[in-house]
Amino acid sequence: MSVLPPRYPLKFLRWFCREDYLDEVEGDLTELFEKQLDQSPVAARWKFAGCVIRYLRPEYIKFFHRSRHTPRSYLSLAMIQNYLMLAFRNLWKRATFSSINILGLATGVAACLVILHYIDFETRYDTFHTRTGSLYRIIRQLHKEGEAMGPTPKTTYGLGPALAEELPEVETYIRTHEDAGVLTYHSSTGEFQAFHENHILAVDSTFLQAFTFSSIEGNTATALDAPNNIVITHAIARKYFGNDEALGKTLQLAGGRMKGDYTVAAVLEDIPQNSHFDFTILVPMHNMLASRQYSQEDGWGWNNFQTYLMLRENISRDVALRKLPDLCHRYLDPKVKEINGRIEMDLQPVHTIHLTPGLRHDVETVNPQTLYFFGVIGAFILFIAWINYINLSTARALERAREVSIKKTIGAIRGELVMQFLLESFVINAIALVLAVGLATLLMPALAGVTGKALAFQFNDPRTWITLGTLLACGTLASGLYPAFVLSSFRITQGLKGAGRPGRFSLRQGLVVFQFAASLILMAGTLAVYRQIDFMQSKDKGMQTDQMLIVAGPGTLPWKEARQQLALFKEEAQKIPGVDAITTSGAVPGQEHNWGASIRQRSTPAGDARLCSIVWIDPDFISTYDIDIVSGKNFDPRIRSSMQSVIINEAALSALGFHTAEEALQQQILMDRDTATITGVLKNYHWNSLRQAHVPFLFLADTIVPRTISIRLEGGSIQASTEAIGDLYKKLMPADPYEYQFLDDSFNAQYKSDRQFGNIFGVFACLAIAISCLGLWGLAAYTTSLKLKEIGVRKVLGASIGSILYLLCRQFLLLIGVAAVLAIPMVWWGVDRWLQGFAYRIGLPWHLFVVPVVALTGITLLTVSMQVIKGATVNPVKVLRSE
Repeated sequence: MSVLPPRYPLKFLRWFCREDYLDEVEGDLTELFEKQLDQSPVAARWKFAGCVIRYLRPEYIKFFHRSRHTPRSYLSLAMIQNYLMLAFRNLWKRATFSSINILGLATGVAACLVILHYIDFETRYDTFHTRTGSLYRIIRQLHKEGEAMGPTPKTTYGLGPALAEELPEVETYIRTHEDAGVLTYHSSTGEFQAFHENHILAVDSTFLQAFTFSSIEGNTATALDAPNNIVITHAIARKYFGNDEALGKTLQLAGGRMKGDYTVAAVLEDIPQNSHFDFTILVPMHNMLASRQYSQEDGWGWNNFQTYLMLRENISRDVALRKLPDLCHRYLDPKVKEINGRIEMDLQPVHTIHLTPGLRHDVETVNPQTLYFFGVIGAFILFIAWINYINLSTARALERAREVSIKKTIGAIRGELVMQFLLESFVINAIALVLAVGLATLLMPALAGVTGKALAFQFNDPRTWITLGTLLACGTLASGLYPAFVLSSFRITQGLKGAGRPGRFSLRQGLVVFQFAASLILMAGTLAVYRQIDFMQSKDKGMQTDQMLIVAGPGTLPWKEARQQLALFKEEAQKIPGVDAITTSGAVPGQEHNWGASIRQRSTPAGDARLCSIVWIDPDFISTYDIDIVSGKNFDPRIRSSMQSVIINEAALSALGFHTAEEALQQQILMDRDTATITGVLKNYHWNSLRQAHVPFLFLADTIVPRTISIRLEGGSIQASTEAIGDLYKKLMPADPYEYQFLDDSFNAQYKSDRQFGNIFGVFACLAIAISCLGLWGLAAYTTSLKLKEIGVRKVLGASIGSILYLLCRQFLLLIGVAAVLAIPMVWWGVDRWLQGFAYRIGLPWHLFVVPVVALTGITLLTVSMQVIKGATVNPVKVLRSE
């Protein structure tokens, strides 16, 4: 093994010596060192250092000669043409490695483009409104006994007018209220169509002036002025009228708070997917306020509305915020005085609604942390692709050492060589970018299927081209700069002797370790997400949800008639084969409750009141859903006092301050201002997602609740039973559409965002692993080709194929071990932090960390072995013939 000159004197020489003298001086000193080395290694090193010092003279020092040479242009047209010709020639000459580089870079850039587009889509919600910067939503938060309750966008309907009157900064207010009902259209031919519509929004007449939604037909400025007007989207117009003109047609709304006949006054384009609004029908707020629930109160009782403000031009949000505390003190605090509470309000910019999770009773949002994770995944994949290029380029450095040395011999300087290799990197990255755009375009429909959102590249958007240009520039520099300096750093003497070193092998090992660590993190993260979703879906919910058919109640019938028909429906449906049990209720698991109230024991002070969710049920609900009764008994329709009592769950038991279920029986409680007696205590059950802990829940009873029907079916004849139930429904309630769903499907729909997160995580984890495998395959192929002679000698000396495989694979196994040591703590920290958002979550078992390591080891060995076996089985005669 050759002994190299002293490290630090050699570095010092390269630092100060002129580039045009450096190769000659270094070669002479190295040759002299090698001659003296046999006599005395210590003396040889000292003499080498002394000779370096003797060259420390002005004629050899860079500083004194910089201004004497005219700078050479690296970017002349002829030079660029020559570089491009060489770049394409090298691509063609080394087609296999070039293909690996291009394919890896294209896949990495495509994944990064898709992730960036998804993040951009999620962060640009509600930015299309003309006055976005002036639009705010009121957020209300109750403070009770010094404790802050969860903030919510739900407010009273009296708040908007009061704010507009009190605050000169407010240009207008907009209130909204969700509703649902049956919409019916009777055509001129006598036919009619009826559907349950769950996306009805009651709004003030200023809604379409404040928020920008494109109109197809009608005048949006006046469309909501008349009480009997209605505004629909294009999808609803096609649904009811087909290709006929919708303007002026009459629709009948029933089943909600705003019953009546409405005239279509405008048709809007379908609501953009990047809007937090999810309506298909707009109805004037006048009709909501005229309903029985709201017409008999002062506007400060029911917190069921959302209130938006549009501030005047050039008015700061802070100016309006400073005036809100006084308004809260005068209007809102008196309403919560009896529970020792106070109200705070905040102004939430509309464009931040989608990125603000955690508000009670809010729309679907996305956690910015989730977008951050996706951004990290995109960066990981891009870095892995760049690392592939760096590793393969530096691994082939010996192959190009002679090329570099010959060019230096005929006068090429290092800057020109760096520019040549950077241009090669540019060409490869440019080709990869073109392929990446095509691949990303093909991936968009798949991503849209996973996310449920139509995503597409907008090539007329300047930001798209800026992103592509930035990725090209960053890719060229990040993947090409280090190899360019490594390849251009060869000494002439070393290169011509074939002794050039392709940079530090430890750095290449470090880059491979990064690839492995990133792959392990993504694999473990994907496994954790799917295990958590499976845990939530399979965990006992404390109630029966399998084979539970949910049917919408009648919406077109008057309340009394609806109760009568439903009672008959229940009686007849129980005779249908396959029907096990049937019940009616105001809501079902997975949906919101009917209303919320503050509950407390009658003997406790108002400050002890706790929020509770309340649902109306009939006496068969608890048995149909198979909810365990801890103490007490179910509602009995034959006993009036029983039907006027309440049944609570264990969470409500604790909230009320009772120590045992028996202690709570026959105790009177206050629900806001109403008094009721507890007749039973239920075991805790999961009404909503397992993300949430058990909440205080209370059931009120009625003989029939004409809102939702739950039918528990027996296995084996579900389709026949469903059809028979439909026939009975249409017979007894012919004007209402028969629409149903299965509870387990609708309940698990609450985990839609988690499944989307897991699916996206999994897809891009697979892409990262695929890109890593490409690089490993190329690296293994080149490493094996360099060791063919060593393999031949070992085989001649009797080495087995297994021992050769172990010899060539062990370095990769060692790197996986190092990556696992680095990745496992990061996985533990990241997964544990993500799981904190779930009230019920998996633990961190050992296999969560071991399975990804074993899987990655198997994938790596399979990838590497494909090339190693080729080298291990080669005939030694062929590779040793020239020796």
